[in-house]
Amino acid sequence: SPATPWSMSMLRSKRSTTKIMLELFAVLCVVWLYAAVFHFVNVNPENGLSILLIGIVSILVSCLCDVVVGLISKVAWKDMIKHVLNSYSYVTGIIFALCLPANTPLFTVIIGSLFGTALGKLVFGGFGHNVVNPAGIGRIMVGLFMTLGKTIVQDGFAGGTITGNINWQTGLIPGNFTLLDLFLGQYVGAIGETCSLLLIIAGIYLMIRKIINYRVVVAYVGTSFIIAFVLGLVYRVDYVLTYALTHLFAGGLLFGGVFMVTDPVTSPTSPLGKVIFAIGAAMLTMLIRVSGNLPEGVVFSIVI
Repeated sequence: SPATPWSMSMLRSKRSTTKIMLELFAVLCVVWLYAAVFHFVNVNPENGLSILLIGIVSILVSCLCDVVVGLISKVAWKDMIKHVLNSYSYVTGIIFALCLPANTPLFTVIIGSLFGTALGKLVFGGFGHNVVNPAGIGRIMVGLFMTLGKTIVQDGFAGGTITGNINWQTGLIPGNFTLLDLFLGQYVGAIGETCSLLLIIAGIYLMIRKIINYRVVVAYVGTSFIIAFVLGLVYRVDYVLTYALTHLFAGGLLFGGVFMVTDPVTSPTSPLGKVIFAIGAAMLTMLIRVSGNLPEGVVFSIVI
């Protein structure tokens, strides 16, 4: 893989970059499979199967992009598997899939995965050279496609996640959902965002394993919580702490804090830089949530 400050530091350790990325991929697969089982049992079997297909299609499209680049670069077929493994697009593919609702049409998944991998990473020279988060670019492209195209894509996304109906200025959650429901993932949201408890466990594991940097996670989640708490006071909500925790547990904030803002390629390499980057992303996330026209601000804030 291309030499970057992050990859070089990993190569100097006992674990190779590929092993680290495969371990990250395995953790992402746990989140993916949990979502599939949850939807299969608690929503309907079709949603559970759809989640599995979304992940498989997204990963295959991402890896196919690597194969095409390998063929253009004249990589021998016998070395193609190694080439794909060292390109890490399968990680991009699954992160992108986990950003989507369970009812996303497969052709939308193909378009987003293609844009995210090809335009978000490969055109810049592949892993280690991209300037923005590839999965984030794919999700934004899907959002733009959904907004500009009066197609079935909009129907597939309509009401797809709980965040589309939350009033972020009051913290009012539609339906009879409680804070515990949000924490345990007892609601329908984007595939990877639902179970806050699982995301917290995944984040702790990845930080202990030094696969993600704890500074980024703490700065992003902590800043988001502090801003949400202050906003609760400003908006004079009845339960300020509940309001702040709702921001953390609902939507993709924890997922973005664990798996996206921690991307080693598109975040700064210095410790202070990581903290500043995470704080900036958190501020933008909260600004978009309470003042923007979008129900979620995580992906846009990280890419910006």
